[in-house]
Amino acid sequence: TKIVTDISIESGNIGDFLEKYNIITKSEPYDFYLISDTILSEHKEFKNNKFKLLESYHISFYAYLNELSDHNIISDKQIFAETHNGFMSLNNSCRLHRVYLFTQFLKRNLSLDKTSFLFTTGGNDGFKYNREVFINFIDELKNKKLINDELYDKTINFNLPKVIDLDSNNYFQSDNRITDLYKDTILNLVTENLSGMTPGDIYTPYIITFTEKTIKPFIAKQIPLFFALPGLLNILRKLGFDLFDDLINNSYDMEFDSTKRLNLILDELEKLLKMDLIQYKKDNKERFDKNYNLLEKFNKSGEELVKTFLYNEIIK
Repeated sequence: TKIVTDISIESGNIGDFLEKYNIITKSEPYDFYLISDTILSEHKEFKNNKFKLLESYHISFYAYLNELSDHNIISDKQIFAETHNGFMSLNNSCRLHRVYLFTQFLKRNLSLDKTSFLFTTGGNDGFKYNREVFINFIDELKNKKLINDELYDKTINFNLPKVIDLDSNNYFQSDNRITDLYKDTILNLVTENLSGMTPGDIYTPYIITFTEKTIKPFIAKQIPLFFALPGLLNILRKLGFDLFDDLINNSYDMEFDSTKRLNLILDELEKLLKMDLIQYKKDNKERFDKNYNLLEKFNKSGEELVKTFLYNEIIK
């Protein structure tokens, strides 16, 4: 009996899963195969495992860019950022770091015109704004003294959810769609699922994952800022992506304190909002094109890795 487990696109609680998976694979008399879109084998804890492992960041691109995937990023047409009219930041599920980001937007009086803060939790019918969970997170931020009473009141009294093009009164199904919104601004502040702000985000040994949220700015040829796990930018850079280090001080990527890291990110955001980014893009068109072209390269290489692994290990 051969049992194949695919954990690509799964970003949360990966450490808990791996601990249980190690126990199961060592105790059960089956052949186990694990497909991962992050790197596990460099950690000594997984050296003496009882399963065969396929691991590559390329698999993440395959998972989100393959047209047959349930999580395929959909774009009705090629949409590339052409104007510099503020910035965009889309935030769906209610997580502590996204609630904190919202408070800091309010604190700095940043424009919310092209932002969404839906603060949803999921159910059988889809996703919907969850006021109770939101309040719990706001209370947690206040109790940790990350926000003061004035900012607490300002946040709690804001008319939420903050939406752009969704009917917030109903459940909705989330999809990975690139909309015209991406064309309206060259600057995108991305909040990944994990930031290190919540216990369990960072697993020892340190494992970094990313989702479609990281990929979308490269599809739209935008300039991205990432509120994500520290070290993500270093991985993207090693993969060959241009993160515009001549324009952005990306040293925030190495700050492990999530609140300090976000402050550094927002400092960069405010700096970029004062710059002529359209002219910068015109002067550096080939760099945006290179990022875009890398996506299809990794989509194809990820597909080949998965097909080869399944054929050689499972079918052959």
